Amino acid sequence: MQEFIQFIAEILEVEPGTLTLESTQEEIETWDSLMQLRLVGEVETRYGITIPMEEISDIKTIGDFYRFVK
Repeated sequence: MQEFIQFIAEILEVEPGTLTLESTQEEIETWDSLMQLRLVGEVETRYGITIPMEEISDIKTIGDFYRFVK
């Protein structure tokens, strides 16, 4: 989990210590709609998964991404 948070922090360009699985899109200034798409692509590539298109708009927290990779 810590490695995942570190990975997300690098993409969002924030300090890893500022993120938890409960961190939301509204709390992170760099997480806008374009960043949402980048996060999806980066997570899919890194973890070899596919996030269904219809679920992307439901991803609101770091934990929402994490549930796809665990």
